[in-house]
Amino acid sequence: MPEPAAADFEELASGFLFVEAPRAAADGSIWFSDLSAGSVHRREADGTVRTMLTGRDWVGGLVHDASGKVLCGGRGGIIALDPLTGDTQVVLSEIEGEPIIAVNDMEADGAGGFYAGTIDFVSIMELGRKPAPGCLFHMDASGKITVMRRDVFASNGIAFSPCGRWLYHSETSCGVWRYALGDGVPEKPELFISLDDSDGLVTDRDGALWVACWESGILRRFSAEGRQTHCLTSHAPHIVSVAVMPGEPASLLVTTGGNAEASGVGGLLRLAVDVPGVADHKTALTMLERA
Repeated sequence: MPEPAAADFEELASGFLFVEAPRAAADGSIWFSDLSAGSVHRREADGTVRTMLTGRDWVGGLVHDASGKVLCGGRGGIIALDPLTGDTQVVLSEIEGEPIIAVNDMEADGAGGFYAGTIDFVSIMELGRKPAPGCLFHMDASGKITVMRRDVFASNGIAFSPCGRWLYHSETSCGVWRYALGDGVPEKPELFISLDDSDGLVTDRDGALWVACWESGILRRFSAEGRQTHCLTSHAPHIVSVAVMPGEPASLLVTTGGNAEASGVGGLLRLAVDVPGVADHKTALTMLERA
């Protein structure tokens, strides 16, 4: 197993608390959130960083929709943000008649819908106690919800294998689960990689997984067979999430977070890699008007 080594990260944005939800857009901009500050930001292609949304607690996931709007998780569920006007629209606020405490990571499925996970951030962030179980669910383009699990301790990153056979889901306290995809609901998962602090994740074209490990502050890469190949650190105490940066040379977006001893060191980084990541999809929700 490789020893931790400092990576040659390029800093794209800095001075934040706890950066989450990196997502590159087709126009060259990069979206991300500051989960602790309740804000969503966009880094333009020229390096300028604009605040796009404030007052939105705990945004841990962002997804671009074909309408041009941006799906944002957070307290109370999911909203769609119009980047042109700043207006928001509620996309999802309850599942099976129960109000959602918060939605964390999300990932488009390539068919217009998305997978996402709920999380009890009220207990974690405000009450300092063990969270109630959350769920992993799928929402199709028409808005139909299918719950896959109801016992998730802390739902985090979601990604797909390049072959389309596997869905990966990071559950902090356990590790990375692997679901076999096919017709209908994915099969019962297996624990593919055991990790206590797995957070965001992404796959590359070789089928390998890059996993952000938030507590240890390590970015780990595992082969398609589950063998660890890389173990990278940054200047920040926490590495929180990872996403694909399109274009050449091949690179990943990595986000970091600070803590009480190191506040304001959260940032958005870029890491050059040998193998390109699996490209993101957009959702195409019928409830959202096309531009």
